[in-house]
Amino acid sequence: MESGEKELRKAFEDVTTNNVRAAVTHGNETRKLVRELEEKIKSLDGIIRQVDEKIEGLRGQITSMQMKIYSGGT
Repeated sequence: MESGEKELRKAFEDVTTNNVRAAVTHGNETRKLVRELEEKIKSLDGIIRQVDEKIEGLRGQITSMQMKIYSGGT
């Protein structure tokens, strides 16, 4: 092999190695971000359920008050 071919081959190997490393790093970072977002979604789902329960409790109280108000008649 000529020295020019060796240099080109070395450059190609370096570029390929860097591309593979970048792809692996990107995949790992993406995976980490997805896991973090999954945890946040689970947390927010729990908060939404709590708020829904409070709303249902308030609706029940309103219904109870309306029944008391309207049971007296006009």
